[in-house]
Amino acid sequence: MTFNKIWDIHKNHLLNFINTKVNDKHIADDILQEVSLKLYKSLAKETEVKNYKNWLFQVTRNTIADYYRKQVKQNEIVINQAETNANFDPCVCDLSSFIIQQYLPKKYSEPLYLSDIEQRPQQEIANTLNLSLTATKSRIQRGRKKLKELVIECVDISYNNKGQITDFTLKKNCELPQELKNEMKRINFTP
Repeated sequence: MTFNKIWDIHKNHLLNFINTKVNDKHIADDILQEVSLKLYKSLAKETEVKNYKNWLFQVTRNTIADYYRKQVKQNEIVINQAETNANFDPCVCDLSSFIIQQYLPKKYSEPLYLSDIEQRPQQEIANTLNLSLTATKSRIQRGRKKLKELVIECVDISYNNKGQITDFTLKKNCELPQELKNEMKRINFTP
């Protein structure tokens, strides 16, 4: 089959799929363009593809996931630049982000980070990570539980009657890992 024939059959379905995952028409068009380039390159290499529809949707899912990964990296760059600002006021969320990414298994850290730090909807996370919604919810809950277990080892936490954190102090008998101390120093965070 030729590129034009394959592309004409599938491009509208792919664009509809992308639009369900990305809220910006221009970004959706860019992702579609990138998928078309991948198809073109695959055909030029004469890669054997038995089912172009399945192949294209998998490439599209991966391209969408790559887009969101790039967004996370760009956000981290912006955050790092903001941290150099003299008016930067550290927040528990900065430290939570570091702990999630450094101390939890990737299986749990990735969906928990996207959910609780980036505030993305769970269905979007499921789509990005190619998981079912049930598996995504389960991993986020397990991630929260593992994070809480890590924190409780070294931190006494006070809650209000709504269950919100009101204060916390480091336990005297807990020795923090050096990389965590370094991160706390880097963001100028002292509990």
